[in-house]
Amino acid sequence: MPDTEQASGNTEVEETIGRVEQLYQTLTGSSLPRSEGPYAPIPAERDPAEHVEKQLNRLLTLLGELGGEVRPIPLTSWTPAMSVWESHTEIRICVDLPGVARDRVQITAQGKLLTIIGTRDVPKNDDFRLHSSEAPIGPFRRTVFVPGGMREGEPRAEMKDGVLEIRIQKESSQVTTPRTVRVN
Repeated sequence: MPDTEQASGNTEVEETIGRVEQLYQTLTGSSLPRSEGPYAPIPAERDPAEHVEKQLNRLLTLLGELGGEVRPIPLTSWTPAMSVWESHTEIRICVDLPGVARDRVQITAQGKLLTIIGTRDVPKNDDFRLHSSEAPIGPFRRTVFVPGGMREGEPRAEMKDGVLEIRIQKESSQVTTPRTVRVN
């Protein structure tokens, strides 16, 4: 194999090993423990396939050593999906919050801004612990600009089937002091 082909092959192999190392860090939340010797490119005298296989086996062994240990899932913020509907008399805001308890949602109205904050908690089950989740978990926050403002006593909010629905009657007078909106 000419030197340029071997160098190109080494670069691809090193990139693959780097991606697997990133996968390890993503799955475990910690840096990859280093092997006995320093990491080095594939030596010219070694078989590249054998070297890559050895590196991948080392990484997979490290992943396997985690066994039943599950690292806590970090609670990062997330953004729930939202739809805003408008008619001649009303603005309706629908926020998708499946799995969020009603008492974990707070709505604040001030001026022309409506702020929705809350948290989707990790489901509790004494017999199981969460191993992985594709559903976002943790705090969320959405702020909506309401053209025309909100009148006193508005908005009205209701949580049904995992959807928070907020209804605001259109009015020119605005609420200037912050207030909390009760979710029914």
